[in-house]
Amino acid sequence: MNTIEKRDYIQSHLHIADDSVINEFYEMLRKEEALKEKLTQRAKKSEQDILSGKVFTRSEIEQRTNNIGR
Repeated sequence: MNTIEKRDYIQSHLHIADDSVINEFYEMLRKEEALKEKLTQRAKKSEQDILSGKVFTRSEIEQRTNNIGR
């Protein structure tokens, strides 16, 4: 079943789904939306950090990772 068929099936069966299924589906969609927003914000911040020069060189990263747990 492809995505369009799945969407059609879900849409045609929403009116008969019980509250627990609706609530579970709602929460899943909300979490997905929140995660997308969070990742978008992190990406934007990373881009700003790169543009403003807030980056580490490869040797700095290697040095920092070599010192973990010491």
